Amino acid sequence: IEEAQANASETEKLVDAFAKKYTPFVLVIAFCLCTVPWFFGEEVGRYWSLNGLIFIIIACPCALTISTPVTYSAGLAATAKRGIIIKGGSRLECL
Repeated sequence: IEEAQANASETEKLVDAFAKKYTPFVLVIAFCLCTVPWFFGEEVGRYWSLNGLIFIIIACPCALTISTPVTYSAGLAATAKRGIIIKGGSRLECL
């Protein structure tokens, strides 16, 4: 089962590649939203800091990157419970 969970499917690879490029972009934008407006005054800084934090929460790819392996693990566990061993998420995805 551990070997099967270690095999990444095409969907998992795609999501990981997307997250590696998307996450730093989101963090840089949020950092700019939280810091740059402070040069224009305290009220403006507070407003845009709140918007920067909201942006991180909304734009964070955490749900996407966490849900894919969890889905495959749950599928592998469910089939194993029924006595069917599937070797990896890529083969599970083909079903």
